[in-house]
Amino acid sequence: MEWQVTIDDKIETIDLPEGSTANDLVNHLKLHPDGVLVVTDEEKMKPIPLVIALPKKPIRIILVASGG
Repeated sequence: MEWQVTIDDKIETIDLPEGSTANDLVNHLKLHPDGVLVVTDEEKMKPIPLVIALPKKPIRIILVASGG
């Protein structure tokens, strides 16, 4: 299945198997899970837990700083 994914205002189309999780998407993009937020790309963004299957909606990945 294809998802429209926005990272830093760059839009990509990502093809992953049906039922893929947000963690599968993060791994596919070679990002570190502690450094991102995965949300729906809607007017009211909703967080997508890493262990939950991706919704059939556009996705936005927000890069964040982590650490101490």
